[in-house]
Amino acid sequence: MTMRKGRPYDPAWDLWRPQRRWTGVVASAIVCSIFLGVVAFHYTSKPTPPVATIAPGAQSQLKGAYFPPVAPNSKDIQRVSGTKSTSAINFTTTGKLMIWYFQCACRANFGVLVHDSKGAVLDVPANQVGRTVISMPARYPQGKLSVNVIADGQWTISLIDPTNLPSLPLPYEYLSGGLSVLGPFSGPSAQLSTVFLGGVGKHFVMTISDGTLYKPMLLYYESQTFDRPMNLPKLPPRYWLIINGNGLWQVKVKK
Repeated sequence: MTMRKGRPYDPAWDLWRPQRRWTGVVASAIVCSIFLGVVAFHYTSKPTPPVATIAPGAQSQLKGAYFPPVAPNSKDIQRVSGTKSTSAINFTTTGKLMIWYFQCACRANFGVLVHDSKGAVLDVPANQVGRTVISMPARYPQGKLSVNVIADGQWTISLIDPTNLPSLPLPYEYLSGGLSVLGPFSGPSAQLSTVFLGGVGKHFVMTISDGTLYKPMLLYYESQTFDRPMNLPKLPPRYWLIINGNGLWQVKVKK
């Protein structure tokens, strides 16, 4: 008996082994090549989206939270300052959109608690750590508010009524970060260009308000860097852009 690789040769072994079918192998290779070509075309045929950038020269125009152009002695601004935690600060609301502007040279926590006329907590518009400068909407029914402040440094709270402010001229551009309320702008239409430079864990939210207590309409909610134009038709006669972006953002508004 013939030995093959150390074991007896059995003729049935050759009958059991399948024959090589080269035709099937070639056909499979052709199918795989076509599939890979379709995948490559799918990704290379699409235009590459533009990289979100902010012009280097614009960095010198970086601003803090937007402060509406209200004179310090105007009846449209209510302002209180202090150096430590304080309670029972009274503010009056109009029943329309108003704007909070908070500043604190704090080392630890800076908190603002808003109570209604019955003493119930209505809102916590600020809960920050360290130095703080933010601007955000104040949307409460008409009446009296009582505010408590938690702070360990110099702070200033401003409540602004933007009703009497003139509309901002267009084109308009603002480069900042964090919280801001931009406006008022005049409708009925506009072109909006927005750039957001964020990172891991960052987000950008923009809503538009008509100046009433109705819920603002959402324009953007993004968790990554983007550069995007948007046409805004059928806008209210006057509107505000409410922005919350914990990264660098730039907004341009034009007709």
